[in-house]
Amino acid sequence: MKYIHIILILFISSIVKSQTIVDITDTTYSGMTNTYYNYYKKDLNNVLDPFQGTYIYTNGNKKFKIILQKMIKQTEGLHFEDLIIGEYQYIVNGVEKANTLSNLNVVYNNQFAKHALAGNAPIKNNNRVWKCPQCNPNEKRLRLKIRDVDTNRSGDYIIRKTMVNGQEVLQVKLTDVLPDFENMNPPDFSLPRGEFTMIKQ
Repeated sequence: MKYIHIILILFISSIVKSQTIVDITDTTYSGMTNTYYNYYKKDLNNVLDPFQGTYIYTNGNKKFKIILQKMIKQTEGLHFEDLIIGEYQYIVNGVEKANTLSNLNVVYNNQFAKHALAGNAPIKNNNRVWKCPQCNPNEKRLRLKIRDVDTNRSGDYIIRKTMVNGQEVLQVKLTDVLPDFENMNPPDFSLPRGEFTMIKQ
């Protein structure tokens, strides 16, 4: 029995030591070997850090608040990833329509799938989904997914961290809302869509 424990420890140690590290900005996965597991998609250059914080968008009687935070080495299937996760609160006419903020510190088995906002995909300035000619050449924007908890529909949440009139902001584009194939008359995606600016608190 003792020998089985020793062999098991040696096996696990060899797996951990052989883990491949891939930079999250490497969309070609050039650092990958032939393995599709036991790799770590790591934020080697702290691209995700500036996006952390609390941001609010107001438009008339609507207030949309998100909180974003960076998570290190989260399990994603058979590999690990650094990623941004987040939750939100949405208020219309003083009535709270949705609030997932209490889930921010919940640790799920799959953080990407369970949090209302999650992702780590940098996008280039000339990305066809949202071109950014005003972006600096080395600037990184991020593509997250956002889930509408009322309708259980998801969309792409593209964010750019910048300054406007001396104020830190997120410029946002919410696009590509997925259709609901299970319902003939699906409810409308209820969160703010299109392009808008969120002010850092």
